[in-house]
This record gives sequence, C-alpha cells and structure tokens, in this order.
Amino acid sequence: MQTLLLVGLSAAAWSFLHSFFITHRWQRLQRRLWPHLEPYSRLIYVVLNTLSLGALLLWWWALPERLLWAWTGPWAWVRWAGLAVAGGFFWLGARAYDNQVFLGLRQVQDHRNGRPHQDPTFTRRGILGRVRHPWYTGTLLFFVFCLPVTDVNLVWRGVFLVYTLIGAQLEERKLLADLGRTYEKYREDVGRFWPRF
Repeated sequence: MQTLLLVGLSAAAWSFLHSFFITHRWQRLQRRLWPHLEPYSRLIYVVLNTLSLGALLLWWWALPERLLWAWTGPWAWVRWAGLAVAGGFFWLGARAYDNQVFLGLRQVQDHRNGRPHQDPTFTRRGILGRVRHPWYTGTLLFFVFCLPVTDVNLVWRGVFLVYTLIGAQLEERKLLADLGRTYEKYREDVGRFWPRF
C-alpha cells in the first residue's frame, strides 16, 4: 500500500511541475532571472519533462505488481481499436500543430539566426476545426488502453487521466487569457475532446 501511495504521489508531483513550469507566472520569473535562456526555455522544458517522466516510468515498471485486468480474447480487439483511435488523434494533432514550435526548436533556430520569435497564430486547420485538444484526447485513450491493468499502473494511469482533464482546463484558461473572444467563440463551435456532430 505504501508503494502505491508513493507511485500516486510521484505521478501527482510530476503532473504539478509539468503544469507549473509552463505557466505565465513561471515564464515571467524565468525571463527576469535568466533572460539569456529565453530562446531555449521551451526546449529545456520538453527535454526535462521527457527525461523525468522516463525515469519515473522506469521506476514504476521495476516495481512488483499484481495483474487486475488483461485485454484477452475479444477484449484485445477493443484495446487495439482504442489504441488505433488514440494514434489517429496524435497523428492528426501533429499535422495541425507546428511541432517545431511545440518542441522549442523553432525558437532556438530563430535566436541563432538573429530573428525575433513569433508565436504561431491561432488556427482551426485540420483536426483543430473539429476538436480543440486532439493530443489530450489521444492521451486519455492511450492511458485507458495502453497496458494490461495492474495495481501499480492503475494508480499512475488514474493520476495522469485526472491530470489530463485538469491540464485541459488549465490550458483553456491560459488560451482564454491570451486570445480572449476569439478562443471563447472557438469553444462554442468546437468540442473539447470529441467532435460535435
């Protein structure tokens, strides 16, 4: 029980830090304290998040766990269908977003070429005309279908599922602050996780 509590707390701590380090408040503080790192901040954020999550996953996978549910028989088809839909949302999102900006590579390139970085303009192209957060949809589906369910991964998957829902809400608040009425209208027209028919 203590191990499961540690798994849940570590997943929650990672989730909190993941969101905190992308807030406007942190970005303003970072600009004030380390202005020379500004062009590299997004890339540093992505690398540190990826490495820290990888370390957590390695630790969680090394823990002894008890199988609670396996996707056997016809359920295997349900699992693979869910993962295929998740993959579709990830792929469609990758086609709609500027992945160079998402990873922080464009910011570094602009800095090295002496150009001021321009954030991408708001767009509804591709899947973004149907779903506001396709990568969050893919993430939710992935966490549901990714592995056989064990006591250990049920805890971290549960925390990450809740965090994804909260993270979408936090991102919406940030986008509303940045884009105002444009994003408000977008929310009225386009579903958050699923297309509106």
